[in-house]
Amino acid sequence: MFIEQDRIVADLVLHNGNVITLDPASRVAEAVAVVDGTIVAVGSDERVKRLAGGSTRVIDLLGSSVIPGLVDNHTHQLMAGLDTAAAGVKVNISLCRSIEEVKAEIAAAAHRARPGEWITTSCLYRGGIVEGRFPTRHDLDAVAPDNPVYIADGGRNIIVNTLALELAGITPDTPDPGAGDPDISEGHIVRDKHGVPTGHLIVGAGDLARRKWWQRLGQPVKMWDLLSFDLETNIRALRAQMALFNAAGITGTRDMGVAPNEIDAYAELSRRGEATVRTDLVLGLPVQHLTTQEISAALRLYFGPKQGLGDDWLRVGGLKIVAQNYGYWSMQPEKLRRLITEGNQMGWRFAIHGTPGDLRDDIEVILDAMEEAHAQAPLDGRRWSYEHAFGLINPEHHRRLRRLGVIIAANPLLSYFAAGRSLEMHEMLEAVRLAEAPDGLAPRDRTVREWAQPIRTWMNAGLVVTGGTDCPAVVYDGDCPLLGLWASFSQDTLAGTLMPEETISRELALRMWTTNNAYATFEDHRKGSIEKGKLADLVVLSGDPLTVPDGEFLDLKVLETVVGGRTVHEYVRT
Repeated sequence: MFIEQDRIVADLVLHNGNVITLDPASRVAEAVAVVDGTIVAVGSDERVKRLAGGSTRVIDLLGSSVIPGLVDNHTHQLMAGLDTAAAGVKVNISLCRSIEEVKAEIAAAAHRARPGEWITTSCLYRGGIVEGRFPTRHDLDAVAPDNPVYIADGGRNIIVNTLALELAGITPDTPDPGAGDPDISEGHIVRDKHGVPTGHLIVGAGDLARRKWWQRLGQPVKMWDLLSFDLETNIRALRAQMALFNAAGITGTRDMGVAPNEIDAYAELSRRGEATVRTDLVLGLPVQHLTTQEISAALRLYFGPKQGLGDDWLRVGGLKIVAQNYGYWSMQPEKLRRLITEGNQMGWRFAIHGTPGDLRDDIEVILDAMEEAHAQAPLDGRRWSYEHAFGLINPEHHRRLRRLGVIIAANPLLSYFAAGRSLEMHEMLEAVRLAEAPDGLAPRDRTVREWAQPIRTWMNAGLVVTGGTDCPAVVYDGDCPLLGLWASFSQDTLAGTLMPEETISRELALRMWTTNNAYATFEDHRKGSIEKGKLADLVVLSGDPLTVPDGEFLDLKVLETVVGGRTVHEYVRT
């Protein structure tokens, strides 16, 4: 901020544009002025340009559109950063659409690695794989026989080679975990027709293996992933992922399931002034590795409920609970009930990853536990969230969530890709028990049941709906940065339009990714719209996202991303 002749002079002025403010009146302006990272004026060119002086950086938008910075409601930002080439610790196979491509990438890594060194990867491509099946240990053994290999297919569904199975002590005689034991999560060891493990470990089976691997490695238990890395590697990973997010117009995120030992990297990056994405840390309690008694103790020791602690760059946002994954309970219902009720009484705010769809009775267990917690200490106004919410179509469930004030954290981009895998590979998904039996439904109807997001219905039911991705389960495409926003209003997926009756307006979709996400993290007074007094988080687009024809929407480019008045991304034309 500068002062010239007793008047405040803006640090930054953007003018001659189409400024979509998303304020309560949905006003459109021409210009914005920024001082010390905060918006000080929004309005006409004539009025706002008066704040410019000799020291002001002035950007002529040439008619381009400006929107508030986008916020992704559900990412694993550090995990995604560790997938990048800049981090240098994993093999990125997220865009490999065939097993042969995956094998080629792992073979290259094995050539560089020392014998016995772990080779870990990003998530597998979330759409359909051309071979129509998943890799097996035999595929991985062929290219990396002397290194344990760990493919993260998504969540806790993993694929490993023979050496990794041996290190985990998993043999044909190893039973599936979780049956009848309240302190062990359910899971499935995929086996061939002879009963021999194929290397595919589903949910609790992966947990069982990771415990053995961590013991051998001398590394701490984590909610997700396998390996832990040093501070500078984590900082390098965060810096790289934030740059990728900025290129897609992302200026903020909720990072889900962060481990305590990972927080240091976020804090140090912020201390250095190098953070370019505002992060709400939702801590991860690895409940699948803890007994009921250990969870109760951890809730009292695990930082304590410090939601909101931090600043505009880095805040603690509550706890993540994975109740279910791929239809498998991460904990038995009684364990879940105690976690939710005891945690609520201690003041924790929860983000709950529930069951896929609500045609099953399982969601009733989650709702019953939340309602019991609400009776003891009201949840309304606490802004708990229900993550993903795929297939959540029952109106009674909508009403119950609305009464509790629970926010729906939708992931349209994950739906976009995963629906394609579901439709193309449903028989394989059923064979490895990643999808339910068909129940007489046609393949397309099964895909709708498992991956649809009835966003219009949720909104009409009075639920606050936010937008996000679950990155790195799916990744942002620099050539198509607004695909997640497109999926939010169009219902489009790789399997086609899932629920055409559930399309919404583009403005409502944009609010999912801005004002609604700011509300979900108690930051609606600071960000989410372009208004005086709010943080100067702005995205310049090559066209108007509210009016550009459908056929041109996905061609929109992020020309510039500004966070706190500082440009953190500029589009490079090739």
